Amino acid sequence: MVLELKKPRPLWEIIFSTHHTDIGLLYMITSLTAFAAGGALAMAIRTELFLPGLQEFSGQSDFARFFTVHGTTMLFLWAVPFAAGVGNYLVPIMVRYKDMAWPKLNAIAYWMIPPCFVLIWVGFSDMSWNAYPPYSILKAAGPAADMWIFALKILGISSILGSVNFMVTILKMRHPDLPLMKMPLFCWAVIATSAMIITSMPTFDAALIMMYTDRLGVTGFFNPDMGGDPIAYQHLFWFTFHPEVYIFFLPSIGMLYEIIPTFSRKPIFSYYSGVIALVVVAIIGFGSWAHHMFATGMTFTEKTVFMVGTLAAVPPSAMHVFNFMATMWGGRIKFAAPMLFGVGGIALFYASGAGGVVNTAIPLDFVTHDSYWVVGHFHLILMGTISLTFTGMVYYLFPLITGRMYNTSLAKLHFCLAMVGIILVFGVMHLEGLYGMPRRVSDYLPIAQLIIMNQIATTGAWIIGSSYVLFAINMIKSAMFGKLADPKDPFEMKTGKEYYYDYARKNPHH
Repeated sequence: MVLELKKPRPLWEIIFSTHHTDIGLLYMITSLTAFAAGGALAMAIRTELFLPGLQEFSGQSDFARFFTVHGTTMLFLWAVPFAAGVGNYLVPIMVRYKDMAWPKLNAIAYWMIPPCFVLIWVGFSDMSWNAYPPYSILKAAGPAADMWIFALKILGISSILGSVNFMVTILKMRHPDLPLMKMPLFCWAVIATSAMIITSMPTFDAALIMMYTDRLGVTGFFNPDMGGDPIAYQHLFWFTFHPEVYIFFLPSIGMLYEIIPTFSRKPIFSYYSGVIALVVVAIIGFGSWAHHMFATGMTFTEKTVFMVGTLAAVPPSAMHVFNFMATMWGGRIKFAAPMLFGVGGIALFYASGAGGVVNTAIPLDFVTHDSYWVVGHFHLILMGTISLTFTGMVYYLFPLITGRMYNTSLAKLHFCLAMVGIILVFGVMHLEGLYGMPRRVSDYLPIAQLIIMNQIATTGAWIIGSSYVLFAINMIKSAMFGKLADPKDPFEMKTGKEYYYDYARKNPHH
């Protein structure tokens, strides 16, 4: 049996729809576009660093603009919206409800994002993605910085509205016969993520308002010339953005809880430990924000508290890894593209977590702070685990959304190239940090070791870029001309999560 494709609907009908699958598609398409745009900036940055000296940019200011827009795009326009898109598409189906609780609010939350996309890219500010004062208050270019602040403010409100909608949909609109402890673990990941956004994001929104009034000269919250404290901004920022790391991470864990059991052809090893680990990570994520600030002059007692708080996140994170490995153990694993990307994401999560423990230890943090070690660690989790898993989820959902199958050989080649490239780039960045290379610089000392490592990293970056060009070609071509997929078993496994493969028949729009 194959899926009978309906005539494609007009684009305007999808754009102006409030149905959760259409909003989910809009989220995913927008975020994948942002991923491509942010990746292009990363290619430019890595090309500049292929050799010491300035090749492409006229100076540090130009480099800072590329860096700021790259970081902002990847965090706020790729990672968060993509997770929201998958959640929109799957959550109502998983809880057996016709739509999100508030469909129009859901559409509003999405349509806040494209204008912010435009503001960030038109302004092209040089503030850095964290906008630390006093530079962001006293020296950052006026219109561009103001556009950045306004865009981030609106993106924060969008995230809060979407999170409230997810919470109400799952907790109040799920089918009466579906208890909380029988929901798919992806729904639990969405609950934990939404709770973190609702709790943390207002703090950053408040910090942005304070920063803007400082820029206007009305207040002096973070302006040292007016008696303000720039470190206060860092506390407000990291109270949001250390939980934000888990806001990026937990949806990918929820996606892995769909991918790993399906392609292992086994139920998840321990459902209850998965729920507990998701909830515990969401709570502990708020107790470790100041480990980013060990070099700011905190007392030893304060540093110790946040070091212990950070280490406390290790056991529940390890519970997820053990759950995945125990599920795969003894299973009849099919290494289809989603499973390859899922297993790759798990392996790189283990590697990036090991690097994070180094940043947690106070003496070692002083060695690696503001060096390329931190860049390598953060990108290994964001690109290695989160983006690889998100990519695997695209491959997982593609037959459901389009009714067609992609080129599986090209998908596997994409995985091999991406995995090799990620290891080359971000593994080498750790070594660069140990050699003392500072982060966020457009030039570096012409030392032989640094030159070789930067050339390896740049080569790896171009390998990643090439792999995602293959991904884009595969997705676009297959959506139009790919072979029809079997709605019951698109990955030809003959068994698996039947409720998942029934989505296409239950969904009236597809």
